Amino acid sequence: MALMDFLKNKLKKDEDFKAAEKEVKIQKIIEQRQKGSNERELERFVEEDRQRTIKEQLEQFRNKEKEKMRTNIFKGKNIFKGHKSILHQDDKMFDLKMQNQGNMFFK
Repeated sequence: MALMDFLKNKLKKDEDFKAAEKEVKIQKIIEQRQKGSNERELERFVEEDRQRTIKEQLEQFRNKEKEKMRTNIFKGKNIFKGHKSILHQDDKMFDLKMQNQGNMFFK
Protein backbone atom coordinates (compact mmCIF):
# COMPACT_ATOMS: atom_id res chain seq x y z
CA MET A 1 0.00 0.00 0.00
CA ALA A 2 2.97 2.32 0.40
CA LEU A 3 3.38 2.44 -3.38
CA MET A 4 -0.25 3.47 -3.84
CA ASP A 5 0.13 6.20 -1.22
CA PHE A 6 3.28 7.45 -2.92
CA LEU A 7 1.54 7.61 -6.30
CA LYS A 8 -1.48 9.39 -4.83
CA ASN A 9 0.75 11.97 -3.15
CA LYS A 10 2.67 12.48 -6.39
CA LEU A 11 -0.50 13.02 -8.40
CA LYS A 12 -1.87 15.38 -5.74
CA LYS A 13 1.33 17.44 -5.84
CA ASP A 14 1.15 17.62 -9.64
CA GLU A 15 -2.48 18.76 -9.48
CA ASP A 16 -1.66 21.34 -6.80
CA PHE A 17 1.21 22.67 -8.90
CA LYS A 18 -0.96 22.94 -12.02
CA ALA A 19 -3.65 24.74 -10.02
CA ALA A 20 -1.11 27.22 -8.59
CA GLU A 21 0.39 27.75 -12.05
CA LYS A 22 -3.06 28.45 -13.48
CA GLU A 23 -3.77 30.90 -10.65
CA VAL A 24 -0.55 32.82 -11.37
CA LYS A 25 -1.37 32.97 -15.07
CA ILE A 26 -4.85 34.35 -14.34
CA GLN A 27 -3.39 36.92 -11.95
CA LYS A 28 -0.94 38.13 -14.64
CA ILE A 29 -3.77 38.51 -17.16
CA ILE A 30 -5.81 40.54 -14.66
CA GLU A 31 -2.83 42.82 -13.92
CA GLN A 32 -2.18 43.37 -17.64
CA ARG A 33 -5.81 44.29 -18.28
CA GLN A 34 -5.80 46.85 -15.48
CA LYS A 35 -2.82 48.70 -16.98
CA GLY A 36 -3.10 51.31 -19.69
CA SER A 37 -1.83 50.67 -23.19
CA ASN A 38 1.08 53.13 -22.77
CA GLU A 39 2.17 51.44 -19.57
CA ARG A 40 2.08 48.00 -21.22
CA GLU A 41 4.09 49.29 -24.17
CA LEU A 42 6.67 50.89 -21.88
CA GLU A 43 7.02 47.65 -19.92
CA ARG A 44 7.49 45.74 -23.17
CA PHE A 45 10.33 48.07 -24.24
CA VAL A 46 11.96 47.85 -20.81
CA GLU A 47 11.79 44.05 -20.92
CA GLU A 48 13.25 43.96 -24.46
CA ASP A 49 16.12 46.20 -23.33
CA ARG A 50 16.74 44.00 -20.28
CA GLN A 51 16.82 40.87 -22.45
CA ARG A 52 19.21 42.57 -24.89
CA THR A 53 21.66 43.50 -22.13
CA ILE A 54 21.47 39.97 -20.70
CA LYS A 55 22.26 38.54 -24.13
CA GLU A 56 25.23 40.89 -24.60
CA GLN A 57 26.64 40.03 -21.17
CA LEU A 58 26.20 36.33 -21.87
CA GLU A 59 28.06 36.66 -25.20
CA GLN A 60 30.91 38.50 -23.45
CA PHE A 61 31.11 35.77 -20.82
CA ARG A 62 31.11 33.03 -23.46
CA ASN A 63 33.88 34.79 -25.41
CA LYS A 64 35.98 35.06 -22.24
CA GLU A 65 35.50 31.35 -21.56
CA LYS A 66 36.47 30.46 -25.14
CA GLU A 67 39.59 32.60 -24.87
CA LYS A 68 40.47 31.02 -21.53
CA MET A 69 40.12 27.53 -23.03
CA ARG A 70 42.35 28.45 -25.98
CA THR A 71 45.11 29.80 -23.75
CA ASN A 72 44.93 26.79 -21.42
CA ILE A 73 45.47 24.37 -24.28
CA PHE A 74 48.70 25.97 -25.43
CA LYS A 75 50.17 26.67 -21.97
CA GLY A 76 50.91 23.00 -21.38
CA LYS A 77 54.34 21.42 -21.56
CA ASN A 78 55.51 20.47 -25.04
CA ILE A 79 55.87 16.70 -24.89
CA PHE A 80 57.75 16.51 -28.18
CA LYS A 81 60.49 18.99 -27.23
CA GLY A 82 63.91 17.34 -27.15
CA HIS A 83 62.84 14.22 -29.05
CA LYS A 84 64.16 13.47 -32.49
CA SER A 85 62.01 12.05 -35.21
CA ILE A 86 62.77 8.44 -36.10
CA LEU A 87 62.73 9.47 -39.73
CA HIS A 88 65.73 11.76 -39.19
CA GLN A 89 67.87 9.36 -37.17
CA ASP A 90 71.01 7.84 -38.64
CA ASP A 91 69.36 4.61 -39.87
CA LYS A 92 69.87 2.68 -36.63
CA MET A 93 66.50 1.10 -37.11
CA PHE A 94 67.44 -0.28 -40.48
CA ASP A 95 70.79 -1.78 -39.54
CA LEU A 96 71.94 -4.61 -41.85
CA LYS A 97 72.98 -6.81 -38.92
CA MET A 98 69.38 -6.93 -37.76
CA GLN A 99 68.18 -7.90 -41.23
CA ASN A 100 70.62 -10.84 -41.49
CA GLN A 101 69.32 -12.40 -38.28
CA GLY A 102 65.89 -12.83 -39.78
CA ASN A 103 62.70 -12.01 -38.07
CA MET A 104 60.87 -13.72 -35.25
CA PHE A 105 58.67 -15.85 -37.50
CA PHE A 106 61.15 -17.17 -40.08
CA LYS A 107 64.66 -18.17 -39.04
